[in-house]
This record gives sequence, C-alpha cells and structure tokens, in this order.
Amino acid sequence: MRILHLGNPYFVDDLREFGHEVVHVSFDRTGDVRLDAYPVVMKDVLSRLSPGWGPDVVLLGDDSLFPRVVGLEFLDVPLVWYAIDAHVHLNWHLHYAPVFDVILVAQRDFARCYRTDPDRQVVEWAPLFCDAHVDRRLDLPREIVLSLVGTLHAKWNPERVRLVESLRRRIPLHVQSGPYVETFNRSQIVLNQSVADDVNFRTFQAMACGALLLTERVGNGFAELFQDRRHCVAYDRGQIDQILHAVEHFSRNHGEREAVAEAGHRLTRDSHTSRHRVERILHLLARYDVSAMVAKRRERLLEIEASVASVYDLACRRCLQAAMRHEPGSAVFAEIRGLARRYGGLAERIRAEFDRLVDGEPAASMPRAS
Repeated sequence: MRILHLGNPYFVDDLREFGHEVVHVSFDRTGDVRLDAYPVVMKDVLSRLSPGWGPDVVLLGDDSLFPRVVGLEFLDVPLVWYAIDAHVHLNWHLHYAPVFDVILVAQRDFARCYRTDPDRQVVEWAPLFCDAHVDRRLDLPREIVLSLVGTLHAKWNPERVRLVESLRRRIPLHVQSGPYVETFNRSQIVLNQSVADDVNFRTFQAMACGALLLTERVGNGFAELFQDRRHCVAYDRGQIDQILHAVEHFSRNHGEREAVAEAGHRLTRDSHTSRHRVERILHLLARYDVSAMVAKRRERLLEIEASVASVYDLACRRCLQAAMRHEPGSAVFAEIRGLARRYGGLAERIRAEFDRLVDGEPAASMPRAS
C-alpha cells in the first residue's frame, strides 16, 4: 500500500517495516519531500511526488499546528488522522474532524467529540505510545534518584514550574529539557506532570526506558491502561507530600521499585508502542468499507468545507494575535502577518464559492487538491 504521511512522522518507520511504501512530506529536512511555505494546497503536494506515484491512503500525524496542507477532503482515498492534542486544541479540532474518514484520538475522554459524521466516520481511542525504535532500556547505572524531562515555561505550564521549585527546596531533582532516553535510563524514578489531565508521551517513554514512573493521577483512560503500584506510582495533582513519600519509599526499597518498573516496562513494550498503533490503523482500514466512507465524504463536501472555513478563520486570527507580539515592520512580524493573510484568503475563497452556489452559479474556485 502506498501511504502519504503528513504532519508528525510518528509511524513512517513502522509502516515501512510492515512492507508499505511510505512518502513523508514535511516542512523541514526530515521528510522525503520538503515543502517551504504553508498553507499549501494538496494538488501542489501531489505534483511534488514522483511521476506516477499516488497515495492509496493519506495519514496525518497531529503536530499541534493548524492545517498546513489544505484540501485533503477532495481526495478520493481514505484520510486517517491521529489526533493527540484534543486537550488543548479541541476548539478547532472539532471543525477539522469532518475532513477525515478514520480518526484515532489519543485522549480517551475527547474521542466521542470527533465523531462529527457518525454514519461515515470511524473514531476510536488510541492512546499515545513509546517509539519502538528509540525508547528502550540501555542497561546504564541508575545513579539519578529522581528526574523530570520537560519544558519549564511559567506561562504555558505554571503548575509544573511551581511543582519543580517546591520539590527542589526539599529533595534533589534532576531537571532538563530535550533528549530524554539516556536520562530516563540513568534514573531510578521519573517524575511526570501533565498539561491538562492528559496521558502524555512521557508516561510511555519513562516506562519503556525501565524507570519507575511517578506520575500525576489523570483521566483520559489512564486507569484502564495502568494500575497504580503495579505498573507505576500515581500522585494527586500538586500534592508535594505524596511525591516526597513515594520518592523516599521507592528509593529505599529497591526490590519493590524494580518490580513495579519492570511490570510497567513489560506492559508498555507489549501493548503501547508505535508499532501497536500502526497495527490498529491497518486493521481499521482493512475492516471497514473505506471506499464507501470516501464516497460519502465527497457527497458532503459542502458541509465539510463550511466547517473547515472556520478553522482557517481561527488560524488567521491566531496568527494576527501572534504577529502583534513582535515589532511591527520586523521580518518575523511580516512573516506571521503573511501567514494570516494566506489562511484568511482560504476562508474567503470557500465563502465565495458558497455565495456562487446561492446565486445558482457553478462552483469554480474551491481549493481542490485533485
């Protein structure tokens, strides 16, 4: 099967290992096809592919950005979306969801919201995962008692900043951002804190690396995935004393810590890797009549376009707001304002098409991708 992978390339390597022909399109040097400016229309993306190469499936990995490739809805192949940031982007994800035929939602409590067209869409909860090729035990000495790997930004996550500051006043805590695999392999206990009650990537990465996960007790299906004190250790949000008690107990009781860490590691490697998520995607594509789903989508393009226009409108407004944080006349200001105009222009084109239809004129200028 020929698969065009857009967005975050979560599944490129695994899909290739399953024997599929995958082309990853990106806006950086990681892709097989590199694009420069966005938003870009799908037909222009297709023109960049090898002659005669066309996808059987398009898969979008959520990269927490507004749509950068537009016009997917006009394709006559199945469209799959792995949506990971419902907890922060639900306001526009709901309007973007009608574009897709198969949607896997990483945060369980939001999955039902993405089924915007129930008689043609397949929507399932598919939790996050560890990278089957990267997140693993390295058999390094675990000389770090407690670590946290993540961003400390007072504006975006003030609770994490307060948590770290409070803990550092009482116990040693190794904190860093960026690469995590070696640090997790050198850690006895990995501390995890969520942004918004989400089951995040760190949950799976820490356990895959063999550390004891000490994580915030959250919703979104966490209790269905892991058991407290069997696969990991949970604390209530902001409860410093619970964290301190757990660190003291498990840093002294090595056998108990290693047993819990091993159980979490085994469960994660057996059930929650990128390979498992790819298997699920392929199963859904084989199980359902995706041709019928695509046909229904194409019959409902007017409704879908109306929904998508609101996404482009919001992207335009957000870009204008972002531009105002920079010096007028600067290169960054001009770049973001240009991006706002491009998104605004897409929304205007869609609205113009609806005006033509109302006036009884044939549609002519929707941003078709094929």
